[in-house]
Amino acid sequence: MLTYTPKSAYPFDTPREYPWALLLMVFVWLWPGVFSHDLWNPREPNLYQVIETFTNNPSHLPMLFENTAFDVAPVYVWLAALLQKYFTPLIDVYAAARITSVVFTSIGLLASGMAAYRLLGTKHQGRSAVLILIGSVGLLPITHFINDFSVLFAGASLVWWAFSVARKQLAFAVLLNVLGLLLLMQAAGLILPLLLLLGAALLAQHPLWASKRITVFWVGSLLLSAPLMAAYLQALWLVNPNTFYIYFNQFLWGDFGGVKHFQAGFSLGYYAQQLLWFAFPALPLALWTAKCMRLGQSDFGVLSFIWLGLTGLFLSLLPTQNQDYLVVLLPVLATLGAAQLDYLRRGVAAFLNWFGIMIFGLAALFLWIGFMAMNFGFPAKLAERAAYFSPYYTRDIDVLPILFALLFTPVWLIAINRKRIRGRQAITNWAAGVTLVWALLHTLFLPWIDAAKSHRPIVQQMQNKLPENLIAQLTQQNECLYIAPDETITRIAWQQYSNLPLNNQNNHCRYQLTRQIGKTFRQPEHTQIIWQGNRPRNKDEHFVLLEHLSINH
Repeated sequence: MLTYTPKSAYPFDTPREYPWALLLMVFVWLWPGVFSHDLWNPREPNLYQVIETFTNNPSHLPMLFENTAFDVAPVYVWLAALLQKYFTPLIDVYAAARITSVVFTSIGLLASGMAAYRLLGTKHQGRSAVLILIGSVGLLPITHFINDFSVLFAGASLVWWAFSVARKQLAFAVLLNVLGLLLLMQAAGLILPLLLLLGAALLAQHPLWASKRITVFWVGSLLLSAPLMAAYLQALWLVNPNTFYIYFNQFLWGDFGGVKHFQAGFSLGYYAQQLLWFAFPALPLALWTAKCMRLGQSDFGVLSFIWLGLTGLFLSLLPTQNQDYLVVLLPVLATLGAAQLDYLRRGVAAFLNWFGIMIFGLAALFLWIGFMAMNFGFPAKLAERAAYFSPYYTRDIDVLPILFALLFTPVWLIAINRKRIRGRQAITNWAAGVTLVWALLHTLFLPWIDAAKSHRPIVQQMQNKLPENLIAQLTQQNECLYIAPDETITRIAWQQYSNLPLNNQNNHCRYQLTRQIGKTFRQPEHTQIIWQGNRPRNKDEHFVLLEHLSINH
């Protein structure tokens, strides 16, 4: 007797899932790199100084010393100051500030996962989208360092979630959309929120999406978000009219400028090139979905095309080139990648799994060998290279980070040791590999990296070279040390790591600390160089302590 067996919705039996395992992996992924190191370039020193300035003197807009920092998201500064207030007794102030990035990234991961679940229809596809995101290398520094682009990621993810539920949970979708648009305005200016509002309007005109709910969704989002954005501008005008006019005329559109000083560029080539590594493996998985599905004939595909088209236009015309802007694409690419992940060919999944195991396994092995070399001198050649790239590093073996590193490695080996590798298992192993290498890098190698990237060794080197009588005179303020107001990097470094009082007002001080860029230092007339130094392998940056011979007391 012949019977008909309907085709399964999936090409294979769905394996048993463990949602707690995903939560555990995300939790582990979130924290390496947050604790126990100084401020690292390029963004941390300036952004932390903005936070510290706000903490000492709260203002409506972020301030970098005496200047308004229009390029910093105010909400990031507000939350960082709040977290520092409550967490500083437990952890250092830098780590407390970095938790702000963790918070906003967590919001983005949750929103992206929920959007994928609503758009694709199953919870495991939502979890797959989260795995794809934490496996994307570009998201790592945004999450673990002081970086207000985490606000951009959270805002974009909330808007993406709002689109996904607009037809079923209208009021909730409008609230999500307004919140996301407000975050995007603070993080990137007004153009990106306006483009996504335009996307909602275009969606309402498409046959696959056209309905009263979608029309109400975009009209309601516009009517709610516009007064809130205007209220923010009005509050700025009431607090400081001069600052408002500067913001309105020069910074209203973010990097594009303002009403009187609008500028645009052509950055398509740059962002297309950076996307290849920034969004790996989200990008190739999204391309696989585009190959397998007729996206133009599905509501999910139409939404994705509108989003990618509008945000792609935004990135293409940006006058500045900053790879972190690519986070606006990640929620969509991760959702696209999760759509057909279960249908990924077995050979492709096996290759991705093998490639990830080889890359991250070899990287982990190298990090362990490098840790032995820089602390115990074996292998000797590798120890020489380690000393060359971070000459200020001194042997630093902390038991707790090593215990964490010893725990991560065997857990990863157990996690990747399973059979019948499919798409989801390959992505899980990839995310586990990224987590392993990032964790080892920020446990075993953290002191070594910190010695190379922090300005603290330079500051300490200068203070160790100063005569004791000069240190006493500076401490007692019988002499003063001047740093010019426009020497932002120098002021931040010495304010954070030095215990000597600084002066950026009295340019008649006998001693001046300055920074110059170039192969050689151009010494001003009537000065004597007391000390000069630079960070390891950075021969174009010179910090110099000068004594003005023409100034006598």
